[in-house]
Amino acid sequence: MEAVPAASTNPFFLNIISGAFEIGFLAFGVVYFIFTLIVLRQVNLMTSTIKTEGAGVLKALAILYCGLSLGVIVLIIGLF
Repeated sequence: MEAVPAASTNPFFLNIISGAFEIGFLAFGVVYFIFTLIVLRQVNLMTSTIKTEGAGVLKALAILYCGLSLGVIVLIIGLF
């Protein structure tokens, strides 16, 4: 009896698994981006309510955080 190598599994099954991971990662990226938009909104609300010297820095960091999450989505799309 000859052993079946592990690499000769069903390619259709592997395509389904790969597609499920792609959709899962993309869904994670979109939810992450929505979360960062909520963080940006909260930072804007906080800086308009409480006037501090560091308000501009906080807004800039929140905008960079949104850009980073958008970059994660682009990276995920690019990888798959």
